[in-house]
Amino acid sequence: MEKTNLLARGGRRLLCGLTLILASSAVSFTVGAAEGPVSQLKIVHKGIPHDALYALNIVGKNGLAVGGAGAILQTTDGGATWASMASPTQLSLLGIGINGDQRLIVGQRGTILMNEGEKWVVAKSDSEARLLNVDLNAAGLAIAVGEFGTILRSKDGGKTWERRVVDWARFRDDGYEPHIYGVDVQETGRIVLAAEFSYVLISDDGGETFKLTNKGERSLFALHMLPNGTGYAAGQEGMVLKTTDNGGTWLALKTDVNANLFGIWASPQGEIVATGMRVLLRSSDAGATFTRSFDIDIIRNWYLPVAVGELEEKGEGGAMVTQVVYIAGHDGVIARVLR
Repeated sequence: MEKTNLLARGGRRLLCGLTLILASSAVSFTVGAAEGPVSQLKIVHKGIPHDALYALNIVGKNGLAVGGAGAILQTTDGGATWASMASPTQLSLLGIGINGDQRLIVGQRGTILMNEGEKWVVAKSDSEARLLNVDLNAAGLAIAVGEFGTILRSKDGGKTWERRVVDWARFRDDGYEPHIYGVDVQETGRIVLAAEFSYVLISDDGGETFKLTNKGERSLFALHMLPNGTGYAAGQEGMVLKTTDNGGTWLALKTDVNANLFGIWASPQGEIVATGMRVLLRSSDAGATFTRSFDIDIIRNWYLPVAVGELEEKGEGGAMVTQVVYIAGHDGVIARVLR
């Protein structure tokens, strides 16, 4: 794991970047005898000890996973199998954005990669900040976010980038610049960000200005927005927030866990999967209730990103395409979450 100093903020120690959070989080848990360590995962890819995958993004049958030491994996069969791709960097990669044939990857020291067919090239960002996530729309509007309030914007699909500066003093008297972990860039141009201090920021003018729609004390590490305006954010101490008005207002959901949650995905039908430090939560009723998995691999390890691929499977009536949930994390593992 990469090292960085802990930051003392207002008497509370906050962590700089997901890699350090994973290295230093400690969670206590109890497995009830009645529950039992029932396997709920099918491992589809595994690296070597100390490998780590920090981001996973699948659209249909095509997807990417990225992680430590510049690792890039790709799938072309909905996540069933994964193959390594040549990477132009040895720096850790932490976020993936996909829209059609456009693909962006971000990571340490302002690293931004963009695809030219199957080849990856380095885009000039003019930033040394650790970039934690990225997203883009079909019009080429891309937003990369990272440590200490870093927001980078591209209007040409990632070829060129500019820094967007937010006056954080408007939101906090102490003026601290929060680490931004989640970003969603919608086809309308609306941008939603999730950050430390439970911040959710919205821009309706392509990143020119941002307004704050939620705040608190705990960090938000993951964000997933649906086209219907429903969205979820997950973070410290089991926190899950929900919006039904495209990020305008947020409601805290009851999860009954105290573990850090690093990834979240949801379907329009109300299914939710959240991952974290030795925890996996599922809901089938849009977050009204959650159940916790006691798979032995989950309660011993960490998983960070969640993504859904389309897998062609044979059934009684012939081949059918089904949505499959995947998670990734420790030791370069990518696992299918079984129903």
